[in-house]
Amino acid sequence: MKYKITLSMLLCFALFANVANAQKLIAKAHIAYNSNGNVIQDSIVYYHSGTKGNNPGKYKIPEFELMEDSSYLYEDNGGTPALKSKTLSYYTGTDFDSSVTYEYNNGQWENDSKVWIKYKSNKPDTVFYQSWSSQWKTWRTTSRIIYTWAGNNILTRLRQTYSFQGGGQWRNNRMHTYTWSGSNETSFIDQKWSTSGGGQWVDSIKRETTYSAGKISQVNIFSSSGGNWVNKDRYLHYYDGQGRRNLIQQDIYTSTWENDNGRDSFIYNGTGTYPDTMIRIGKIFPPNFTNIGKWGYKYLTATSGKMTEETSFSWDGTSSWRQANNQDTINHWYWGWNVNVEDVDKAKDMVNVYPSPASDVINISLDGIKEGVRTHFAIVSMDGRLIKNWAENAKATTQMSINEVPAGTYILEVNDGKQKLVRQFVVSK
Repeated sequence: MKYKITLSMLLCFALFANVANAQKLIAKAHIAYNSNGNVIQDSIVYYHSGTKGNNPGKYKIPEFELMEDSSYLYEDNGGTPALKSKTLSYYTGTDFDSSVTYEYNNGQWENDSKVWIKYKSNKPDTVFYQSWSSQWKTWRTTSRIIYTWAGNNILTRLRQTYSFQGGGQWRNNRMHTYTWSGSNETSFIDQKWSTSGGGQWVDSIKRETTYSAGKISQVNIFSSSGGNWVNKDRYLHYYDGQGRRNLIQQDIYTSTWENDNGRDSFIYNGTGTYPDTMIRIGKIFPPNFTNIGKWGYKYLTATSGKMTEETSFSWDGTSSWRQANNQDTINHWYWGWNVNVEDVDKAKDMVNVYPSPASDVINISLDGIKEGVRTHFAIVSMDGRLIKNWAENAKATTQMSINEVPAGTYILEVNDGKQKLVRQFVVSK
């Protein structure tokens, strides 16, 4: 089991700030089914409103979006979480400069890997990947990704690897080429580098996307054969009267198109903007359709797009959906609000913390969250520092050790993904 915990300076909300209802992602927990048919939380990531939090989606490159402000990874060690690694990101102004991962060995931190970005004309130009050489006590570059741009659209993404042989040289590895219509991608080509014949790019996959009224209508996938693009798959997108996607149909190409070989159906409850259920079916044994998987979704509000839960189900092969070991999971997203002193007082009838003052343990009684609902708890200092956090299924009374919490006044946040309850309490040593 792994525990991934992000240290938070502000925990995605500013205590006692006067900004109301600014909902930000504070945590994501991943839960998997074990061999007994029960679920176990195997990882959790905590976010905060640092520099990255102020620039979501700024660049359409995965290297920028995957960097986290700060994260700590814990692995299970005989039932006890043991510190394994940490990743910290650094900035130049509001842009990423680098992200460094450190391994925790024998009670001390050691360099492990590094990603850093070089900018040109205020856009990411080259992303470098480096590993730490314990022998030479220095960073050694292993690969890089070079971007070219047209406005805010990526034209090419070139990946190269570094060989230390023969004095060191860069070697081509992969090339992605894009074409656009406005901000809509219309074509994507994937090529691999071949050293034969003195070196050349070899076509691999091509994707063409068409649009209607600003929405994707069809996606065609081609594979390369004998220097030519040949049909492989196509995906037809359909929408309901409210402009919501309700079906994606897959056709596959053999010698001719085999229409409707698979479907993703999206189901909406009421007038919500986002689907509550997606069911995938396919012709595993043609010509009959067979259920493959089902996903259920919950959101903070019907129109927010802020997901709070994603649950997957497998088909038992005969008559019903099930949740199978090592195959199905539950993801929880927890959203926080900026709060002020008045918010603390409002929650007094829904959440209680006692004793207060407390010295070694606190008891948390809930009257506003249904028992069994996956819930995130956080203890935050009065200046906004995250002191302790955990997630568990809500029950009438929860007990938690505070032996490691220094004396002082704190805020407890209880968040089930739909609402947040906060309560002030005191620790006395």
